[in-house]
Amino acid sequence: MMRIWSLTSALALSAAVFMAGCAGDDAAVKHEAANANDGPTGATRLDDDDFDDNAYTRRDLDLNKDGRPDAYQFVDVAADGTAKVVRKEVDVNFDGKIDLIRTLDKKGDLVEERLDADFDGRIDVVITFQKGVITQKTYDTNFDGKADIWRYFEGGTIAREEADLDYNGNVDYWEYYEGGVLDRIGVDRDGDGNVDEWQARDAN
Repeated sequence: MMRIWSLTSALALSAAVFMAGCAGDDAAVKHEAANANDGPTGATRLDDDDFDDNAYTRRDLDLNKDGRPDAYQFVDVAADGTAKVVRKEVDVNFDGKIDLIRTLDKKGDLVEERLDADFDGRIDVVITFQKGVITQKTYDTNFDGKADIWRYFEGGTIAREEADLDYNGNVDYWEYYEGGVLDRIGVDRDGDGNVDEWQARDAN
């Protein structure tokens, strides 16, 4: 669907920026505190979940080398000194606000990724994973704080997409895939929640 292109592009950009920055984590660490609220003033963090940041050690990273933190890692330090990163946050466009949050499990596998695609301080894209493999993506394409596109994956391959095209809170558009290839499209034209018209994939 065309309206998610900008969100997808923003997510790809954020991933590239963050991975590039994390490649030099050791050199970029400016501050490490037992209390995550300590440390120099840096990018403002999103407060949209119940993550207990004070339970972890925070590492502040300065990816663009301007002297202010623009990314954070939250580290679980075990009694034996073993440290595992459980959460990563980054200011993708260096505007002083965190835009991307990644949550990892104890094995280091990605569990969830959330992105503020329009940089307004609210999450617009949520991606979930199981054992590091993508299972679902949700998008808020009109930036009203509510998801309106849901994409479901099986084995890391897209299997189904649902969308609320008129933003009334009800799904009215479906795409079904076979082997990652679009197979058919369903449209609800009268708003009753049921498909009124099926369109087969264009053979061309």
